[in-house]
Amino acid sequence: MASDRNSSTGLLNPINPASAFTRVVPVSRPVQPVGVALALAFMLIMARMASSQDNRTAPAQAGGVTAGEATFRLARSISGSKGSQQNSRFVMEDPRTVFYLPEDKQVIVYFEWDGPLGQHHLEGFWKDPGGKVRSISDFNYEAKQNRFAGYWTLPLNDAMEPGIWALEAHIDGQVAGSHNFEIVVAPRPVLPPPRALLGPSEVYKLALPAILSIEKLNAEHKRTGLGSGFIFEKQWVLTTFEIIEGASSVRAILPNGGDLNFEGLVAWSRRQDWAILRMPAPADSTLSAAKPGTWQVGDRCFSFDAPEAGGRVIRDGAVTGANQLPNVGERLNVNFNFSPRASGSPVINEFGEVIGVLSYYSLVPGLSSLDVLRQDHVFSYPGNLFQMSADSQFAVPISTVQIPSLNRLVTTFADLMKSGQFMAKLVRSENILQGTIAKSIRRQDSALDAVDSKFEYQRKDGQISVLITWAVKTKIKSTAALLLYDIDNELLGTAAPSKLKLNKGALGYSSWTLDVSRLHAGLYRVDLVLGPDAIWRSFFRLAE
Repeated sequence: MASDRNSSTGLLNPINPASAFTRVVPVSRPVQPVGVALALAFMLIMARMASSQDNRTAPAQAGGVTAGEATFRLARSISGSKGSQQNSRFVMEDPRTVFYLPEDKQVIVYFEWDGPLGQHHLEGFWKDPGGKVRSISDFNYEAKQNRFAGYWTLPLNDAMEPGIWALEAHIDGQVAGSHNFEIVVAPRPVLPPPRALLGPSEVYKLALPAILSIEKLNAEHKRTGLGSGFIFEKQWVLTTFEIIEGASSVRAILPNGGDLNFEGLVAWSRRQDWAILRMPAPADSTLSAAKPGTWQVGDRCFSFDAPEAGGRVIRDGAVTGANQLPNVGERLNVNFNFSPRASGSPVINEFGEVIGVLSYYSLVPGLSSLDVLRQDHVFSYPGNLFQMSADSQFAVPISTVQIPSLNRLVTTFADLMKSGQFMAKLVRSENILQGTIAKSIRRQDSALDAVDSKFEYQRKDGQISVLITWAVKTKIKSTAALLLYDIDNELLGTAAPSKLKLNKGALGYSSWTLDVSRLHAGLYRVDLVLGPDAIWRSFFRLAE
């Protein structure tokens, strides 16, 4: 049973504590809704309880999950004056954050969360422009799915104080999100009719014909990488730079089984992780960008994963954050996981417009090149990156993508390689047992051991070390060199090449010391080159 508690007495413009109602609604993944009859009875009980009792103690903690155990992530919040339940989701019919007295009669604030299953106690704290709690509404709810939702309704009257109000949601005693809205005393402007919102099936039908599989091909036209892309504004194919880096050519597979071949790019950004290829002719099936400022954190969004067996699977989630990441720029957080094959897929809002591009290797440009070190259970994957797994919940905002003019010349992949825009190809060596970057190296008996191996170091550390452990399967007689690059693939320095001679079956070590005291804060990479080939690679971040 829900109840309302007035947080204090003697307020200048108190809200009727019986008038701030709560609801629990199903979302895209079905949950148990409160029935209509129960909701009506619930309102009457609330009014009677509030009229006889202004202040009361907080109810006991909900059973099943304690406040210390539960963690809740806000997926989205939205406000408006009209809403309805449509199939398995709640739809705000006039989403907005400004409400006008005396014409508007109520404010509805809707929240969605990801959290643990079980019984939960939800509270809504209505706060006035001065930050004072004017009313509290609470109820118990059993979550049978990890995604659940609720909304609160605040009736408006002429005596309410204008300004920025907020509804702060608590679950099991934890703050689980806050939503701000403004109340003004003014005639309500004439608003355009709300646009129709699309559900998952409608987005799937709209977007699928424009989504492509992107194959990276080598000089022998063999596939060396696989990702996604989509036809954008009729003229372009948009994907991530990470997907096409190092390509000799690119093949795009259309949903109907046809293909398109590309020999270069018309625009790109290594740091921001986007790349644009030109369509041979304008396409009928295409996606368009959302206008700037038309989406916000908390909005529902969709994208498309690419299962191993082929085809596309729609992902339904929300934008959960917007970040300015060090060295690489702006990124969006989305609350669904996706595979590396989905990198380059569009992130689409409820109106069928593109707001971003999925970016699997978003944190470190070039990180996907290390996939070759994972093949056949080889353990030469950089030890300093083990704790920094690729984060598969980022997207590049579409606003960062710079659309070129139609007369922009194509830069061929061969020219991109010659000019240093592409990293050198990484060739896996079966002779490397382990490799890492560390703060220092120590000797233990006849072995060398890395000390404090990690991704991020500080300039004040002065120097860091690179350690390679060899377990030789084929005799080595060559020259080894260590190369240092910055995030933009510019060569900064080369350690003096040294002769390396190891017999089959030998266990050996190679180490280098890097002076980082004169480097700027940023992202860097090191390549181990044996003869003509880069056979091992790692990355590190340097902080002030």
